[in-house]
Amino acid sequence: MNTTGSNGDFFRAPGRYPAGIPGHVCDLYEKLTFQVWAAGHQHYSSRAILHQIRWHYQIEQGDIHFKVNNNYSARLARWLMKKHPQMAGFFETRNKSPHNMFGYREPDDLR
Repeated sequence: MNTTGSNGDFFRAPGRYPAGIPGHVCDLYEKLTFQVWAAGHQHYSSRAILHQIRWHYQIEQGDIHFKVNNNYSARLARWLMKKHPQMAGFFETRNKSPHNMFGYREPDDLR
């Protein structure tokens, strides 16, 4: 799976982004979320923003090999609302167990 996108940066500044999600995806997610918020939305779909990121890289940038995991959606929503407390509740999230469905403990930055 190619998650580097056209700009080739895979990870930047450990701890700045949710573990395992490329920095350029997080940056664009943040930018698009603020555009939606500035347009007057009080709530929005994290998945819709993730689909817009796919469109950006695959269609606008022509990177037909770019892929982004749907599972990033909840992690990105939590990361963004934690980073920007003024946006608390912008995305609907479900309560999450500290253990994933396989019984392994999730990293702290994902809760």
